[in-house]
Amino acid sequence: MDSQEIEIKTILLVGAGTMGQQIALQCAMHGYETHLYDIAPKMLEIAQMRIAEYLTTLLQEGYLTAESAQIAQARLHYFADPAEAAEGADLLSECVLEDPKIKGEVFAQFNRLCPAHTLFTTNTSTLLPSQYAQATGRPAQFAAFHFHNPVWVANVVDVMPHPGTTAAVVKQLVIFARSIDQVPIVL
Repeated sequence: MDSQEIEIKTILLVGAGTMGQQIALQCAMHGYETHLYDIAPKMLEIAQMRIAEYLTTLLQEGYLTAESAQIAQARLHYFADPAEAAEGADLLSECVLEDPKIKGEVFAQFNRLCPAHTLFTTNTSTLLPSQYAQATGRPAQFAAFHFHNPVWVANVVDVMPHPGTTAAVVKQLVIFARSIDQVPIVL
């Protein structure tokens, strides 16, 4: 990727567990088309139910209106097919098990499926991004981008580049974090 910024419109979350659900909802609530992928179709069913529950709670607590909840829900798309999920993704956020081998395999798979411009991020809280940066196939476009739980309350995201991450990508991740009402902390 050159130093030119891409316009981020579509977010891909890989992993439909708690953090994948919350990050997907946060992105959808802030205007992004959001793809949520999981290898297990049952997890996607659970994610849809939990996201609906999150929306109900956020509505009751005054975080959003009924109209904005409906709009956010319409921006969420659920995929069990990785190729369909990757289509048009501008930023990928990986939320799978804290195992560098698994993360590397996931990134290698999506490197083949995502457009060349797609930025890759990992929501890891315990691993160094350098442990699997090369496996992404696009190390210059890769950094850790760690959200805290619950995303809309603990609105801090840790931006952790590795030595090969470009400055332009770090800048773009900081801008993106702010666009979804997160406070970016570059480490």
